[in-house]
This record gives sequence, structure tokens and C-alpha cells, in this order.
Amino acid sequence: MLDQDLVLKSDELYLVGETETDGSDERAAGLYLRDTRFLSQFLITLDSEAPHDLTYRMLGPAAGVVISANRLLPRPDDDIFPHSIGIEQWVTLSDVLTVGMTLQNYTPRPLAFPVAITVGSDFRDLFDIRGFPRERRGTLLPIEHQVDGFTLRAQGLDGVIASTEVHFDATAAAMEVPEPYRLHSERPVLLPGLDRIGVAPREIAESFGSATFDVILAPRGAWHLSVTIKPVPAVGRRVSRVATLHSGRPPTPATLMVDDANLQALLQWGTEDLAMLQTSFPEGSLPAAGIPWYVAPFGRDSLIVGLQTHILSPHRAIDILRVLAAYQGTHVDDRREEQPGKILHEIRYGEMARLGEIPHTPYYGSVDATPLFVMLFAETIGQIGDADVYEQLLPAVRRAIAWMEDYGDADGDGLLEYVARAPDGARIVHQGWKDSHDSLHHADGSPVFGSVALVEVQGYAYAAYAWLADVVSERGDRRWAEHLRERAARVRRVVNERFWMEDEGYYAQALDRSKQRVSTISSNPGHLLFCGLPDQRQAALIAARLRQPDLDSGWGIRTLGSHEMTFNPLSYHNGSVWPHDNSLIAAGLAGYGFDGDADRILRALVAVANREPLGRLPELYCGFPRDEDGDSSPIPYPVSCSPQAWAAAAIACAVVSMLGIRIEPGELVLRVENPRLPSSVNRLEIRNIRAGCDRATITFEREADGVKAHASGPVALR
Repeated sequence: MLDQDLVLKSDELYLVGETETDGSDERAAGLYLRDTRFLSQFLITLDSEAPHDLTYRMLGPAAGVVISANRLLPRPDDDIFPHSIGIEQWVTLSDVLTVGMTLQNYTPRPLAFPVAITVGSDFRDLFDIRGFPRERRGTLLPIEHQVDGFTLRAQGLDGVIASTEVHFDATAAAMEVPEPYRLHSERPVLLPGLDRIGVAPREIAESFGSATFDVILAPRGAWHLSVTIKPVPAVGRRVSRVATLHSGRPPTPATLMVDDANLQALLQWGTEDLAMLQTSFPEGSLPAAGIPWYVAPFGRDSLIVGLQTHILSPHRAIDILRVLAAYQGTHVDDRREEQPGKILHEIRYGEMARLGEIPHTPYYGSVDATPLFVMLFAETIGQIGDADVYEQLLPAVRRAIAWMEDYGDADGDGLLEYVARAPDGARIVHQGWKDSHDSLHHADGSPVFGSVALVEVQGYAYAAYAWLADVVSERGDRRWAEHLRERAARVRRVVNERFWMEDEGYYAQALDRSKQRVSTISSNPGHLLFCGLPDQRQAALIAARLRQPDLDSGWGIRTLGSHEMTFNPLSYHNGSVWPHDNSLIAAGLAGYGFDGDADRILRALVAVANREPLGRLPELYCGFPRDEDGDSSPIPYPVSCSPQAWAAAAIACAVVSMLGIRIEPGELVLRVENPRLPSSVNRLEIRNIRAGCDRATITFEREADGVKAHASGPVALR
């Protein structure tokens, strides 16, 4: 089971099979809950021989099946030849892991042999597995033996106990709980993407128990066993500080239907993955960022998913806003980088968080989550016009704006900035979406530290001010709206004065602590199109620059141009391709009328997904160029999350952005202006789309004189 590439999830509980870590070279397979691995070994042997795995398949987000067969089982009189016994493992997640096992005798003679099930756990923190160094760990406790199973237990350094309960629905001939615990060593690691280097080798303890069953199979007969594995997380000091504003049962999201079967399958995959990733954390429900590393509340990731999908699913956006508002910063805490009004980056629940070994309780180290919060609020309220939601969230929005004008712009120059410090083993160095420690360099390759103003973050600030101004103006607060418009105009002016490179027809990636341009060519300025900051002439130049082969790999826009000193197609942020990045760029291009460019990016993403084994977009992939004949495949990034929320939303975001749907704050009407369709689509239907309290269906059809839209419900067509 853990040797297969299974990825299953049921709310907070998730299981991953053969998965690489972020460079620590460890085996990360297991069953996880609240950032703790509760199952690290699950082994089946027939007469001490592991079976030969044949295949596996997913049956849904929380179910899968693994098909195996026996290897040669020697016997003094008559050997049991390979593939005489079929083995099916039906794996299901709910609040527990259930493995329903069937052994089938495919021979005309009776067979007898012992079957052993071994279950083990190291109870390690997810950050520990990923390579964050720890000098000490908790203690594995004696195993508790029951009639129908056993319980593995561990006591953390904070004194609280976590356990894994294992139960069998058949009586075992023998139950073994060996002592001492098995140990295995790790190699030194190098983790450039995590700001960790030189982690020393260490010994890791693992607790495990084994149950043996005497199996007798009649000719053509079968034997069944069910194993239930229940993780019981440690209950110690709560990370939670405040209660969130809970919503009721979410309404059904809108659905996209297209007449391109291939594209329809990808849209369906994205919908199912987003449903799978939607998670009920203690603080409320929002999409987890990705499996296996990011099943936790995130600020930036969730907010971008909300912006990608709010047209189709405004209720998801509302839940995201409510959870993040509940954890908005209230005071200054330098270690956790908390400030009043700031929106969190990430919350964690494991032992390392409870002990303060990592600052994620929550951690606020992102410069962009706060303006993204305001953007999503403005877009969502503009669409649904819910007065109660508006009043509930408005205080948090005011605090977010106050943070942007005060702490976020500490030097008062109109730009949002963060301080990039040298890696210290805890905090994030670069605090935009490209958050690896080596994601920002000058053109000569020298790293950038100190105060940093990223170009896309200024776009988010512009959109936050401008979009919110429209919403609050419709609510009657004209004075605040005018102030917000003045702030937006100032951001636009400063960005064009300081970031625009006329000789390149493009924006610089950032400003450094001396307010000098970081002139490397990157994908970051593409987000300004999504935010509406450039004028039409600048947008045309940006679109032309994005077409150039140093940025456009053929599989999508690279994070960094291939001519740059630090370009590496195998890197995390310096030459790779990220679907969510591309979807926002495509949406921005479509918004400025560059339909062909938006369609080119969409077609590239579809081509990537079609070449993935499961047909879904990964978190990222390598930035090697696509062969001219188009027959090659993109090269996967070795530790990409899949499924990953903002990648799952990328195709729908790119498609919807071409439809010309506009939100009119105050009117509670969706307007459709100059709609376009992807080049592979002749008919598209959005069912159950929400405007205000009403629902509508919009149909788009390609006709001889262009794309025509037909609508029922609160939709205005132009």
C-alpha cells in the first residue's frame, strides 16, 4: 500500500505512498494527521515473502485499490508458484484508515500459509521528515496489546501522547510487539529550497507490531481480513487563539461544461481535486494548499485559489476570508513576523509547532497575503452583495488596509516591502509567492537581501485599493473610497516610475534596499496584468515580452528568463513553470484583450496535464523548452505536490477569464462583454453561477460573426 503512488485524503487525514521529500532523501510515505506521521510502515508477507505488486488505481479522493500476487513460496512437497494467489487491498479513508484485504486462490488445490501484517509508526513531525533539524525527539512508549490488535504510542517532548490504534477483524495466531524498536539512520542532506544545509546523520526510532494469521484457502477459495488504523493526535497546548466566523452548509458551486472532451476531463479533475483539498481545520474550512506537504491553513495559497475560482464558487471565497480574518495579526511578534492587521502565512499543529521549534502558530511571513485578502473580499462582495458577510468582514478589511499603509509601507514610499534576512533556519527569506531563499537575484547573479519591494506585490496593493474603492463606494462610504483611489493611483505612479524598464518593454522583478531595480526578467510582472495596473501600451509590450522563448518554454511561462545568470530549469523558482502563475498571467492577458496569448498559455497547460500519468496539473514542472515537433513531455519537478490547490484551479481560471464576465459592485449583476472561447471549444455552458442571491446559466457559442452569449437570470450581455 505505501509502496504505491497512492494519494488519498479525507478532511485532515491523508495517506501518501512513495513520495520524495524536499531534498532530505527520506522516504515520506505514510498516514498523516495534524502534521504528524501516524503510519510509516504497512507490510504484508505470505510465508515471509512480500507479494509482487501488479497495479493500483484510485477509486475516488478517499479510496483506492492495490492488486498484488504471491511470489514463489517453496514447499517440501509442492511449491506454490508465483501468481497463484491474488491479493487485493481496498484502501479507504474516513476518520480512520481501513484496509480490506482479500486473498484469492486461483489453483484447483488447497493452500495453507501464514500471512503477517506489520504496522509501524515513527510519530515524527512533518517538518522533521522534510529535513528541518532537531536535536532531540520524543519517546516511543511500550506498545499496548489488545485481543484484536495493538496500540503504538509516543510521548512528545511537550509531554503529550499520540497513538496509532490497530485493529483486526479476525483472530491472529500470533501477535508480536518486538523490543527494542528498530532503528535506521539518515544521510546528511542539502535543502536549498528550505534554507537548510548540512543536517547531520541521525538515528530514528520506529515502533511497530505484527499480527500473523494462519490462512487456509480452499481450491478457488478466498480469505478476507479488515485492518482498521486509527490515528489519535496529541492533545496539548492549542495553537488556536480565536474562534472563526462559521458559515452554514456551502451551496453547490457553478459548473463548466465544454464540448471539448479532453478539456472537460481536465476541468472535472480540477473540480474534484479542489473538493478533495477542501479541509475542515479546527479554525474552519478552506482549501489545503497541497499534498503531502501543505495540508494546513495557508494565507496566500488559499486566497489565490479564491481569486481563481470565486466566479464559480463564491462560498469557498467567503470561507477562506472568514478563517483568515479569525487569525489576523493583533500585535507585534518578530519571531512569528506578526503585525496588527497582517494576514497569516501558515498554521501548523505538530510537536515542533507546539514546542515553538518552528514559528507556525501561526506564522505571518508573507508580504502578499494581506493585499490578496482585500482583493478577494472586494471581488466576492461585488459578486454576491451579501450585507451580513460585508459587515462581518469589513473590520478585518479595514485592519488589513491599515497594515498596508503602515507596517507594510514602513518607509512611506507607497510600496509594500519586506525584509529579506539571511537564512536562520526558521523564518522565510523571500516573502512573495516565490518564497525559496534563492528566488531573487540581481542580473549579475548576486543575491538580494534587506528591504525588498516585489513588483507583483505592488500590483496586488493597487488592485486591493482600487477594487475595494468600488465596493465601499457602492455601500455609501464615498470618503474612504476616494482615499483608496488616491492610494491606488499613487501605487500605479510609483510602480511605473521605479519598476518600468522602457528598453525592455517590461517591469523589473523588484527593488532592493537601495531602491535599485532588480532587473532580471521574470514571470512576476505578468501578475500586474491580472491586477489591471499597466496601461494598454504597457500591456501590449508585456504580452510581446512574454511570448519570447526565454520566458515562454512552450509548456508555459517560466518563472525566470532562460538568459538570466541564475536560470536553472530544474530549480524551484528560477526557471521552472508553475500552472497557477500561468493562469493568473493568462487571465490578465485576456482582460486586456490579448486572447491569442491567453489561449496559447491555456493550450500549453492542457498539453502538460494530458501528459501527466493521472491527467492533473502538478504544482510545478521543470522549465526545459518544448520540442518543435511537440512530441516531447514536460520534465517533472521531483517533489511537486499533486494534487495542489492553485494548480487544480488553473485550467478553470484560464477558461473563465476568456469569457468576458465582469462583476458590477452594487448592481448584483454579472456582465458579459466581448466573450471569447478557447480555440478548442465551440460551445461552453456555466451552470448555477451566482449573482447576488440569484443563480443563472450562461451559454457561449461560437458563431460565424464571433462568440455569442445567451443567459437566464441576473446577467447583462453586451
